[in-house]
Amino acid sequence: EHVDADEKKLAEIHKHPLGIILLYIQATVGLIVAVGLGYFLLPVVVGNTDDAFFYGNLFAAVSITLAFLVMLIATFIFKQNRLILTDRNITQILQFGLFNRKVSQLNMNNVEDVTAVQDGFLPTIFNYGTLKIETAGEQVNFHFTFCPNAGYHAKVILDARERILGQMDAHTATPTVAPIAQTQQQPEPVASQDIVS
Repeated sequence: EHVDADEKKLAEIHKHPLGIILLYIQATVGLIVAVGLGYFLLPVVVGNTDDAFFYGNLFAAVSITLAFLVMLIATFIFKQNRLILTDRNITQILQFGLFNRKVSQLNMNNVEDVTAVQDGFLPTIFNYGTLKIETAGEQVNFHFTFCPNAGYHAKVILDARERILGQMDAHTATPTVAPIAQTQQQPEPVASQDIVS
């Protein structure tokens, strides 16, 4: 979560809101089915229509209240999931519950490959997918689902990786030293003297 002073934040990716909307739809359908079954079965079980109607209303009120609370908690948990990209590191924050959280960090040097997967009608229409970050060695791969504009963010990661590897190559390259031209000193000519006998 923390970005060092010498790092540059490239992006902070939150999950696509369609993920929580699909959860709302599932919860609403489940609630309607449960309340409908309650109103249908209670008169058979209780026998008295007035009592059955009262218990049905009570069951519906409790079910709606619980469903509302569950959806509030689910929304909070869903919004905590994010991926933070810097020019040096990738931080993945996964929230599995109110008190269950996992934070993983990956250095750009260890990124082997990045893939954006859009599988299905909804991911294609709403432009989201799964961002798969393959790592080197024994490190755990990152799979970030409901990633908005997954193809763009995959390119951001690959570009940052290329830049960091280019900097490493520049630092580790052995500098070439130009050969120093050595001039051979020619002996000075000796002046000839005439010997007079």
